[in-house]
Amino acid sequence: MFNTVKSFLHLLILGCVYFTCSMASAQSGLLFETKEINLGYIPEDTGNVVVDFYFSHASKKKMIITDMDTHGGCTLLSWPQDSLHAGQKYKIAIKVNPKNRPGTFERKISLRSMPDSTAYQLVIKSYVEPAEKVWNENTNETSYGGLTVSSDYIRVGNVSENSKVERSVKIKNTGKEPISFMFSKAKVPNYIFIKGLPDKLAAGLEATLSITIDFAASQKLGKYMEMLEIPFNKGENELMIYVIGKIIPAPATTANKPVVEMLLKEVDLNEVSAEKPLQGSFVIKNAGLSPLLIRKVETSCLCIDLEHKTPIAPGASATLSFTFDPRGLKGIEEKRIMLYTNAPDQPIITLLVKAKVTP
Repeated sequence: MFNTVKSFLHLLILGCVYFTCSMASAQSGLLFETKEINLGYIPEDTGNVVVDFYFSHASKKKMIITDMDTHGGCTLLSWPQDSLHAGQKYKIAIKVNPKNRPGTFERKISLRSMPDSTAYQLVIKSYVEPAEKVWNENTNETSYGGLTVSSDYIRVGNVSENSKVERSVKIKNTGKEPISFMFSKAKVPNYIFIKGLPDKLAAGLEATLSITIDFAASQKLGKYMEMLEIPFNKGENELMIYVIGKIIPAPATTANKPVVEMLLKEVDLNEVSAEKPLQGSFVIKNAGLSPLLIRKVETSCLCIDLEHKTPIAPGASATLSFTFDPRGLKGIEEKRIMLYTNAPDQPIITLLVKAKVTP
């Protein structure tokens, strides 16, 4: 009898230990109140809808959020960019616009937490009831407190770093009172110029806002997004317009140009463990007559880190070493590395890193 009771107590203690460990394991990483929010039925002309995801974490270590990606379907308004402390409550704010998206509506947001390298996916769902458009020819109408803009996104596509692009959007006062714009407090980069918007727009009237972007003065390369903010109604509201595109290097004018030669542009790491980072490399050669510069490096994931040294002398080769961190990943993974160079024939070089990540 004593042995039976002793065995039962032993099993009970083991069960409690297992349960405690399971609970501790379940509480590691970010703890979201919910990872999916369903807005239900909303009218297409609702305007911008802000969705908040709340979370905390119970880890003893400080954590950070990396790899925030809305996949182009919504706008990331705010998220904590500093260290996250255990026990505190945090918020990720997402803006979605149901305009011109009638029917079933779903948007996904991906993120990763470090140092545990855990991946998360948040989902926003709804059913958008169709509504009559303000201007039939517009594609992304958005309303801001009595002000309607034909599109709050300006997509410039692939543009040269030396180009100057002009775009325009329609602005309409759909309210009953005049709208006054506060240009003195507008947040517009010094290489973007706006005109055509009056100081005051009467009720029912519309204007055309012209926007000129001088990419040569921006001194930027690669993926590009800039936000223009123009306060109105004594600063109670803001007109926000996003400029989105990709800036590509301009061709070199010199005849003695650098020329890129690469034997391999793809590295397959085969089957790798998800427990620790590993390294690989590419070899790049300058077969031209002037120094080769790698002006910028972009990666499709923060799990890839590339080391490079420039310039590369004519006739010389260089090893581009990279580190691949598979923690938090699983299955077949393909990650891209984009090199922006001064070689006129190959201004952008895309490299591919492949791996099969196993637990």
